[in-house]
Amino acid sequence: MLWHREVDTYTVDIFRSTASDFERTIRLGLIGEEPNTVYMRFGGTVPVDFIITEGEYSWTVHFPYGHFQDILHLLQTESPIYFTAYEFAGPVRFAGLTTDEEHTGEGFRDDDLPPA
Repeated sequence: MLWHREVDTYTVDIFRSTASDFERTIRLGLIGEEPNTVYMRFGGTVPVDFIITEGEYSWTVHFPYGHFQDILHLLQTESPIYFTAYEFAGPVRFAGLTTDEEHTGEGFRDDDLPPA
C-alpha cells in the first residue's frame, strides 16, 4: 500500500511501440521510504489487475488513455500532490492523485481582465 505519499518529481514519455499496449507513461518520484517510484501507464486496454507491485522499489499503475491529460495538468499546476494506491481482498483496488485543501475561487486568471 502507498498511502498519501507526496510526489517530488515526474517525467513524461510519449511514444508508439508494437511491443506495448500503452502510448504514454508518467513516472512519479515519491518522497519517503521505498517504494519511491510509480510508473503510470496510459493506454487503450487497462487490465483488471491495474496495480502491479514490482518488488520493493517501484509500482506500475495502468490508467485509461483519457486520464493522461487530466493527470498531467494536475502535475503541472498543483503543489503539493499526493499519490495513493492500494489493493484489498475482495478485490478492491484504488489508485489516484490528490492535492491539499484549497480555498474556493483559486485558479487560473484571465490575462485580459483588469487588475483586481
